[in-house]
Amino acid sequence: MLAVRIVLPMSLFMLCLQRQPDVKELLAVTDAYVPVIKMEFAGIEIDLLYARLHTAVVPEDLDISSVSTLRNVDEQTVRSLNGCRVTDSILKIVQQAGTDQEAFRTTLRAIKLWAKRRGVYSNVAGFLGGVNWAILVARLFQFYPTSKPSMALCRFFKIFSQWRWPTPVMLKPIERESLGFAVWDGSSSARDARHLMPLITPAYPAMNSSYSVSHSTLSIMMEEFGIAAQLCSELLMNPVVDWARLFEQYPFFTAYKNYLQVEVIADTSEDFRAWSGYTHSKMRLLVREIQDHVVVRPWPDEIIPPEDYIPEGCAEKDGRHRLFYFIGVKKKAGVKQVSLQEPVKVFKQEVLSWQHRKASMELRVRPCKASELPLWVHKAYSRTSSGGEEQQQDDDQEAATVNGKAPLEEEEEAAAAAAVENIAAQSSPGSPESARKRKREEEEVQT
Repeated sequence: MLAVRIVLPMSLFMLCLQRQPDVKELLAVTDAYVPVIKMEFAGIEIDLLYARLHTAVVPEDLDISSVSTLRNVDEQTVRSLNGCRVTDSILKIVQQAGTDQEAFRTTLRAIKLWAKRRGVYSNVAGFLGGVNWAILVARLFQFYPTSKPSMALCRFFKIFSQWRWPTPVMLKPIERESLGFAVWDGSSSARDARHLMPLITPAYPAMNSSYSVSHSTLSIMMEEFGIAAQLCSELLMNPVVDWARLFEQYPFFTAYKNYLQVEVIADTSEDFRAWSGYTHSKMRLLVREIQDHVVVRPWPDEIIPPEDYIPEGCAEKDGRHRLFYFIGVKKKAGVKQVSLQEPVKVFKQEVLSWQHRKASMELRVRPCKASELPLWVHKAYSRTSSGGEEQQQDDDQEAATVNGKAPLEEEEEAAAAAAVENIAAQSSPGSPESARKRKREEEEVQT
């Protein structure tokens, strides 16, 4: 968290950042649900949440977790502060449960790595993000506070593969303070009652952190939970099964015969950052538009073409900035023919009506067959999904650039991989009797 002692409007704060020599690629996304300042600082990509407190000077001993911090602030500031407040609350709840902090972090890192490999890590795409996964893992440790990471991992998948959604996951009772902010209430709010996979934040004001989950993405996650639960069950009994199987990359570009290809284009790097960021935030709308017509699975990560990429219909490079998103689609059972022209048209109209869009900002959506996908798509996908692990040591920086990842993300994935190794070491099968004991422990899981 970065705190500026004197409270400044966002525009003045942006001017201060522009004068910093280490700051590059500065962009303010003011119309987002949570206002964010995107920048590159000393070579590291940073998303900086902006919050403006109702005070002239920020005190050095400011307690972000205190409800009094929210007095007389707007709802955007509440949403910005909620990130830190929720994180602090989760850690306190885990500690109060008597759980070892390192066991919690190891399990969470492993779950996040699994989610990235299986293509279900992205709040924007309608799956779950970091806070969502943290809430689920914290709830698991409330059930089993002294569980070791290896057993916690198995219990996680068994519990949530059988969870009866939309029963909400809550770490504590919902607080109702007198500050007037709306809190999540699935019993009396028609909007909240429509949420499919409510994961309620433990800090006031309680919100559903997974409001973007759709019928399609929920179905995908439940399927992945079930597959992982079955694999974990095998791991408990079979010493031959390798833990790495749980973290295998989802074969996205061989799992479907047909895809929707979304191409985002702009002329300048500044326009491209703004346009691609906005388009990415709207991709889940396309999923919602087409999910009534076909079985759909979006891949949450962008696919960036190589530098020598020549656009279709061109004889040479056009010098424009572009990236691609792909959505796997297939006909629903019993359906012989389907057209996605109308739902795609609705999606494009929504995105192209953005008030800040320039004429050079383009959005192209077209169907494509798996057999038509060029080799560079498969290569870029493999690098993105594996976190660059297949790259040589001297190619790490290049891989990070291709994947659109900051060095901190690479460090996080390295920590997750280390967590998996730790789990594997702790879960050595040992004797048949110890394996049977672990199986009995697993069967005790109640949902």
